[in-house]
Amino acid sequence: MTKEREILRQAGLRSTPQRLAIVREVLSRSHPTVSEIYESVRRSFPTLGLQTVYNTLHTMTQRGLVSELPFSSATRFDTNMRPHANLVCRNCGRIEDAEFVLDQLDMMLHGVLQATGFARDGQRIDIYGVCRPCAGPKQASPGASTP
Repeated sequence: MTKEREILRQAGLRSTPQRLAIVREVLSRSHPTVSEIYESVRRSFPTLGLQTVYNTLHTMTQRGLVSELPFSSATRFDTNMRPHANLVCRNCGRIEDAEFVLDQLDMMLHGVLQATGFARDGQRIDIYGVCRPCAGPKQASPGASTP
């Protein structure tokens, strides 16, 4: 069974060529929007309805297979369900996962939960700045703040 078919099975969705293409597209991109997925999949399936993309992503989100990341410009979808921080470039909008901070995130979450008794069911940590390609050769030093 392919990864795409397994995801659709976990979501409780019938495995159709259109849904397989939607899942494949979500898995192949970094934090795609509904529009990006729709436009890409529609090249192979011209009769694909936008509602099919929305419904598939909604069901995948409900089943904990992807996360919705609402931003002011668009909602993006993240397939990385492990705790991580999102590095968001203010210049180009690119989003990268920062998993190298897992120990720090675990310590922070543990401390917050222990101190407050809060019952966590998820988290989202976004760090804003400028990505390496946008920063160009005059890259700011690590830890430097951006205005």
